[in-house]
Amino acid sequence: MVTRDEELVVYPSPRKLLGLCAASIIFVLIGGGMIAISLSEEDSSVPILVIGLISILFFGLCLIYVLYRLLNKKPSIVLDDQGIMDDSSYIGGGLLRWDQIEEIMLYDFMGQRFIGLKLVDTQAFLTQQSGLKKVLIKLNRGMVKAPVNISQQGVTMPLGELYVQMMERWERSAQLR
Repeated sequence: MVTRDEELVVYPSPRKLLGLCAASIIFVLIGGGMIAISLSEEDSSVPILVIGLISILFFGLCLIYVLYRLLNKKPSIVLDDQGIMDDSSYIGGGLLRWDQIEEIMLYDFMGQRFIGLKLVDTQAFLTQQSGLKKVLIKLNRGMVKAPVNISQQGVTMPLGELYVQMMERWERSAQLR
């Protein structure tokens, strides 16, 4: 975490990224094993083959993204007087101005803590997204409380502290509007 003037910069944890890298490799190998087993049987099992392929594709993409994050030293979160730059995950919100945010909440989902950002115009946010990212955000919206979510996995700063910093800046910007 780095503070410059009124800017708060939070970087990803290399240790967590290495753990995610190892997990992705394991699941890619498991997917490969499932494919090998499926193809080696006399009556090849199509469901096992499909699950193996999905595992390799999904976790292979995860591995590529995690390796990119390990090699690219850009921050996960940048807070300033203008808003938030969220690059804490592949489906991070990007640049969001404080006036685009309707609500900031801290919540737990499936044993993991999140900061959720509800937006004033979610549809406008979605139209700015493209390809796989747009699809993943839409899928994610059906499961969690907000279209933009920051998990503890993506940042080194405790989420409670980050939430307090976000709330202070968001409320200060609302007073200035």
